[in-house]
Amino acid sequence: VNLLHAVSRSEETRKTFEGVDIPKAYDRYLQYLALIQKYPDRNFAPTKDIDLMWHVHMLHPRNYHEDCQRLFGDILDHDGGFGEAPEERPELERIFAETAQLWQQEYGMPYENGVDCRRNCSSRCTKCRRRSP
Repeated sequence: VNLLHAVSRSEETRKTFEGVDIPKAYDRYLQYLALIQKYPDRNFAPTKDIDLMWHVHMLHPRNYHEDCQRLFGDILDHDGGFGEAPEERPELERIFAETAQLWQQEYGMPYENGVDCRRNCSSRCTKCRRRSP
C-alpha cells in the first residue's frame, strides 16, 4: 500500500498528521520496521510520527498482514495505549530508551519525536506529546 497516498486521502488523517513531516515519518517508519526485523527478540516503542504511520498501515489490513508476514513471519502486534497507566510508564520509558539507543547505533542519529509542534503546551498536549514516549 502507498502509505504516503493513504495519508493524503483522508481529511481526518491529515489533521492527525498536523505538524508532521509526512515523507520523513514514512522513512522513519520503514527504519523502525527494519530495526524490528533485525532484532526480533527485542521490544520497541515508536515515536509519535512513527506510531501515526503505523496506524495508517494497519488501516489497510490485507497489506499490513502481507507486509508483516514478509518482514517478520508473523503479525506485528500494536499495544495501543501502553504506558498510559502509571504502573506501565517505567516499562515504556525503559523500552523507549533501548529503542533510542539501537536507533542511534544503527542510523547514527537521535530518535526524535518527529512532530513539529507550534503550540506551547509541552507535556500537557494530548495531540502530539512532544516529549516521547
